[in-house]
Amino acid sequence: MKRFMGIFAFFLGCMVFGPTWAASLEGASKPIARTTGKQCVECHESEAKTHIYHGDCASCHIGAEAHSKAEKPKTVKIGKPVSAQCLSCHETDKRRMHFSIAEHNKAGIQCTDCHGMHAPKIKSLNAAMEKGGKTVALCSTCHQDVMARFSMTSHHPVKEGGATCTGCHDPHASKQATLGAKTAQCTKCHQAVRGPHAFEHPPVAEDCTTCHDPHGSPNKKLLSVAQPMQCLQCHSIAGNRHGQAGANNNTQRITGAALRDCASCHGSIHGSSADQHLRF
Repeated sequence: MKRFMGIFAFFLGCMVFGPTWAASLEGASKPIARTTGKQCVECHESEAKTHIYHGDCASCHIGAEAHSKAEKPKTVKIGKPVSAQCLSCHETDKRRMHFSIAEHNKAGIQCTDCHGMHAPKIKSLNAAMEKGGKTVALCSTCHQDVMARFSMTSHHPVKEGGATCTGCHDPHASKQATLGAKTAQCTKCHQAVRGPHAFEHPPVAEDCTTCHDPHGSPNKKLLSVAQPMQCLQCHSIAGNRHGQAGANNNTQRITGAALRDCASCHGSIHGSSADQHLRF
């Protein structure tokens, strides 16, 4: 009797709940409908004219699905997304793989501070940035102190369009992301001073910025300090040289001609293959 009642209950359940189970299984086999950008712009025509990035609105705007199906849809808003939300899609880009240790990330800069979600941050250029380009204009919105140096007498031609900020700096990585020294970065362009040399000038081999300001300087050749003070920060003047021969080596005054320009004699300032004093 119990077996009969069990069989009867099974068939009764199939009759009552069978259509529901079938419908649920049929729905599970179909892909879930997703609101696309094309559907959104049917109503949001004005946004469609300016939104050139991210065609799938629902990937960022949470609630877009319910918004599109409601009879009286409410406004769907999204807060300013953090970098982690952007990287959930853009994490495979090799240019952004070091962003967790990047200087911008450490400073609390988010992706949206530089990148527009729907359109470029910089839409037009003023006369000062016309040759420099949109990348330089974007960097200048924060790094105004650096941009001021590009107006000095000696500077890298960034505003003139001969160089860009990202040509030397990787905005998505850290200074420690590569094994190369700063000098290696500079000699990618300044190959004439690249070593190795038989007689190396130690600060040149270690870091070009020991003597040069890479952005701009009031002194010639981007020198941080004008000669001879640039050289005298490390070097003292030997009394038995520089035309001071004689018995009064320690008391005779050194002439201004000897101090006017060290590189006039020490012409191989970046390194020499013939002379340990870097004269030639």
